[in-house]
Amino acid sequence: MTFFTPAEIARFASGKVCVAFLVEFDFVSEKMGVWNGNTRLTVGGTTFQPLFGAGSIEGLSFSNSTVSERVTFTIGGVKNDLLGLVLTQTGEVQDRLVKIYLQSFDDDWQVIAAAPVIFFGYMQPPEVRQDEVSQDANSASPTQTISIAAENIYFNRSRAAGGRYSDRDQQLLHPGDKIFEFMPGLVFTQFFYPDF
Repeated sequence: MTFFTPAEIARFASGKVCVAFLVEFDFVSEKMGVWNGNTRLTVGGTTFQPLFGAGSIEGLSFSNSTVSERVTFTIGGVKNDLLGLVLTQTGEVQDRLVKIYLQSFDDDWQVIAAAPVIFFGYMQPPEVRQDEVSQDANSASPTQTISIAAENIYFNRSRAAGGRYSDRDQQLLHPGDKIFEFMPGLVFTQFFYPDF
């Protein structure tokens, strides 16, 4: 089985072929596409914004097994005002789908074939990191990075469906039951009993 048509395979054999990763984030409010190129790119109805080489993908492998894998998307050189926005918008990211496509181009960076999905997984909350500030007056300002990890579909396979103490799993087992609705807000909360 192949992802490509015979005409596309013949095109690959006839000259230079360039490839790039296209990443599509399915956030709650919108779908967003990014790639490490220098121009805006529209493929399959999705517009991919350029990152100008500031993005990276770690942990991507091409194994043909049912093993839990984690891929981390990182973008560096982020402004401080964006960092605060990222940290307040965790709900936009948590357990949302992300896809990585392998797109092929000709010498002029024109799309020459359909892009197969080579990874899809579910995003985890974003992490923000800042380099330490140097005492040297000539040094550049600290660099901030945002990372989003994504787990593939096998990361939770050992746990029974509805097996967590979360509102989402409780709704799978008992729709309408609100016992775990406020569970995240109860972490490190002190209760005094009896309360007179």
